[in-house]
This record gives sequence, C-alpha cells and structure tokens, in this order.
Amino acid sequence: MQAMKIRFSAVYSHICRSLSESAEYFLPHTLYISLIGVIGFPSYYLLWTYVFPQPYENLTLRLLGALLFGGLTLLRIWPASMRPYINFYWLVTMIYTLPFFFTYMLLMNGGNLVWAMSMIAGLAVLILLAYSWILFIFTLLVGSLLALLAYALTVDKVMLTNYLIQLPIYAFLVVTTSIIFYYPYRLKQEKLKVLASIGAEISHELRTPLMTIHNHAYGLNRNLPTLLQAYELAKNHNLIKASIRPDIFKTLELSIEQIQNEVRHSNTIIDMLLMNLGKSKVDAEEFKYFSMAEIITQAIDRYPFDSNREREIVKINLKKDFQFLGSDLLMVHVVFNLIKNALVFTNGIPEPSIEITLDKAPNMNQVYFRDNGRGISLQDRDSIFENFYSSGNQDKGAGTGIGLAFCKKILVSFHANIKCDSELGEYTEFVLSFPITKKKTQK
Repeated sequence: MQAMKIRFSAVYSHICRSLSESAEYFLPHTLYISLIGVIGFPSYYLLWTYVFPQPYENLTLRLLGALLFGGLTLLRIWPASMRPYINFYWLVTMIYTLPFFFTYMLLMNGGNLVWAMSMIAGLAVLILLAYSWILFIFTLLVGSLLALLAYALTVDKVMLTNYLIQLPIYAFLVVTTSIIFYYPYRLKQEKLKVLASIGAEISHELRTPLMTIHNHAYGLNRNLPTLLQAYELAKNHNLIKASIRPDIFKTLELSIEQIQNEVRHSNTIIDMLLMNLGKSKVDAEEFKYFSMAEIITQAIDRYPFDSNREREIVKINLKKDFQFLGSDLLMVHVVFNLIKNALVFTNGIPEPSIEITLDKAPNMNQVYFRDNGRGISLQDRDSIFENFYSSGNQDKGAGTGIGLAFCKKILVSFHANIKCDSELGEYTEFVLSFPITKKKTQK
C-alpha cells in the first residue's frame, strides 16, 4: 500500500511538472493557439453542417471550445488572484478541446471517414501540446473516458465497432509520433541538465574567491580608517616625504565599500545565471521596500556605458516615485538588462532616444522603458521572455537570450509584471507594473 502511494505521488509530481513545462512553452504563444480554436470551432461547424453535412454536429460544444480558447487570449489581463490557476485552465482546455471533443464527435458520427481523419489530426496536435509522454497519456485517457461516458449517456444504443476498429491506427500514430517527438525532447532535457550542473559547479568555484575577497575587504574596512588617520597625523607633523594626492586619498576611503558592493553584485549575477538554469530561486523572505527612483538612479550611475554619448541618450523622469517590495540588487539588474536591450536596438539610429519614466495609476505603479530603435516584430514579442530566446532583430552576438527571461522571473517574484509593446522601425516600450504599497523605504 505504501509503495503504491509513493508511485502515485511520483506520477502526480511528474504530471504536474510536465504540465508546467507545457504551459511555460506554449502559453507565450497563446495568441496564435487561441485564434486557431476561436476561429476553427465555429468555422468547422458551418463546414460540416452546410457545406459537407455530417450525421451529427453540436454548436454548443463548439462554442464552449471556442470560449475556452478565448480565455487563453486574455491571460495577460487575468487578475492576480486567478493566475495560480493558469496551468489548470491550460490542462482543462487541452482535455476538452482535443481528446474529449474529437472522441465524442467521432463516436456520435459513427466513426465515419471525416471524423476518423479529424481524430488523427487532434491526436497529432495533442502530442505537440502535451510536451511529454506522461502528460499526453493522462490527457488522452481522461478526455477519452469522459467522451465515452458522455456518449453512453447521450445515445439510446451504444455502438463502438467502428471506433474499436480504428483504435489500432490511433495507437500506431501515438506510439510512432511519440518516439519521434519525445526522444529529441528528452535529449534536449538531458543537455540542459548537464549545462545546469556545469553552471552550478562554475558558480560554486567563483563564490569561493569572491568570499575570500569579501573577507579581506571586511578586514581592511575595520583597519583602514585607523591607517588613514595615522597618515593624516604623520602628514600634519611633516613625518612623510611623499604625500598621497587628495583625490587618491578620497578614493582609498571609498574603495573598500566599492569592493564589497562589487562582490555583492557579482554574487547576484551568479544567482541570476543559476536562476535561469533552474538551480536557484528568489528568496522572498529577504525582500524589503525600496524607492524605485533611487534604484533607477543607482542603476544608471553604475551601468558601464561605452561613452558619454550613450549615457546622454538615456533620459529619466522620476517625479512620480513609488515604493516596491523586492530586492534592490535584483531590480538593479533588471534595469541593467532593459538599458542594455534599448542600447542594442537604438544602435545605428541617427538620433537615438531612451526614456525611463515612473507613473502611478489608481491600481498599480508603473515603470516605462521606451526607445526609438528598430522595434521588435510581433512574432518575437511573443517569445522574448522565454529562456535562451534571442530576437533575430538584434545584432549578431548581441545577447544570450536569458536577460528578459531573468527580468520576467524577478518581476513575477515581486508580484509584478512586464509586457512589451513595439512597432518595427518606430519604437519599443517595456512596461513594468507593480502592486500598490504604502510602506516606507527600509534603510
């Protein structure tokens, strides 16, 4: 009994993980997927009812399918309270619109040629959307069993002969397509695991010297003020022949803090890389309240611009400052990534312009990053927040495809959101939306 519970728990965890992977991969493309369902369901009702009439059609079932797909088109404006159920909604949509609907319609039409071919098409789509064999089997079994139950409750006489005859064909399709599709997928997953392990090992090796630097900096920070004070006394009593220039002396006073800050930021970059490899998570327990204006100012001051001209094209309007709950270091790196992208896309523009603006709305606070660069195509905008996706509109070698994925993950951990609006040859605008808070900045 205990062994069965453990096995059931493992299968359940695998299904949940596969569902999350499927949703993460396909939901950024919901606009295209949803249009297929919203248009396809009613269109084929007209086709099979009036152009090539079939024995059975059901407008209600088709409208329900179109409605489910329509809900996917609105995912970006779902309220925060509903977002935890997005994966479940995706599962219900897959089960209803593919195995349930196609199996039920096949049975109601006596297994005729039109619906036999439609069933094959539906299975092929399900294999693609499920993204793993265990999720595919789960959705297929649940949808098919529900369809058989609905069919048995609908008709007076159950007739499964044609359906049973066709099952070996469907089984052949499922087995062969699954092998062809899922085997490369497993290879890809194994490669990602290897890369993640290598990345974690490299990060561990980097943290050791960083910790050593941090410890030495801590020791200097405790003793350097005494040494500098001794230098001042010796200088005042003419005990030193070669004095330190005032600007260098001032730099020495600030150097220890700068070293500690750089170590802290380097560790944050390591966390960012590990996060994108799935080896690290954001620790929300360490979040504090910060001023967005101060974060953006700090990020711009620290950003390694290639020239003064690059710095001058970045204009800021921070009058409508607001507080957010999160990490100052992570937010600085979000700003770094967005500035870097804007500089890439405005490269070569005669009069480049990058504007960062804070704004307040009744139900949210927002940060706008707008540039007048080359813009991002609609196809790319649906994918730019995915791991390892790099827009084809970027300069060759301009990015690795993890920057915007990192920004998305960080903002989600802040209970915030990011979206992109753009027009080719005109502009690109990223809008970061944060929940309202009245907390004061914590020092």
